[in-house]
Amino acid sequence: MAEKVSIIIPALNEEKNIKECLQNLLNQIEKPLEVIVVDNGSVDNTNKIVKSLVKDFHKSGINLKIFYHPIGNQSNARSFGIKKSKGTIIASLDAEALPNNDWVKRILDHFKDKEIVGIGGISSFRNKGIILNFFYIISFYLRFTINTYCLGGGNSAFRKSTFISVGGYKGLDKLRKEKNIKYAKDDFFLSKKLEDEGKVKFCPDMKVNLLYRIRDKNDKKYKNKYTIEDVLKRIYLEIYYDKQINKYFKEKNKNRI
Repeated sequence: MAEKVSIIIPALNEEKNIKECLQNLLNQIEKPLEVIVVDNGSVDNTNKIVKSLVKDFHKSGINLKIFYHPIGNQSNARSFGIKKSKGTIIASLDAEALPNNDWVKRILDHFKDKEIVGIGGISSFRNKGIILNFFYIISFYLRFTINTYCLGGGNSAFRKSTFISVGGYKGLDKLRKEKNIKYAKDDFFLSKKLEDEGKVKFCPDMKVNLLYRIRDKNDKKYKNKYTIEDVLKRIYLEIYYDKQINKYFKEKNKNRI
């Protein structure tokens, strides 16, 4: 049976970005089965902009759907979108992501390997300079050395059947409370679950261009400006939380033996 790709895009007040993201998906060399935008509670024109493109997608043979799901965060929105999907492969993008025009093709090529259950690509930031992008790309490779590589929600794909069999993000909220984890960490948590079922692979030929943004938890908007302290604090906490989650899965696997 041929694999079919469903692209899931959580969106919250993304009227400035969602149209360009969707237009990039229209220009893919190989078309996905569907693109599902999950509106996570927008109060701007996100919903209207997505609906205006439905006919263009239909002409290209792609189903474009939007669902309003103002509950929880990106992981809740993504889980909801997966429930509504019909593809065998779930591809995950952020609402401001601009994938290369061979992005879907690369995904399908990699999943020809039946042992693979999840893949993650490489990202760059169009609102940052050469230096930050260089170190960010290097970080993808360094993460392997400290066992903290994960599939990023802004550029990844996984088998829907595996996502269901591992229970998706189930257990993450409980773990956050137990370990006092402040960030979402849904990507890392899901990656560790998928690793128990098969091969999780880093695919640098799967490229996406993003915006570097930090969400302000007080008003749920992204900050356009941030201090060096913001960045350093986030880097430290990301590594610390990753190690906490790694420790949790090691202990869990020991108890299975």
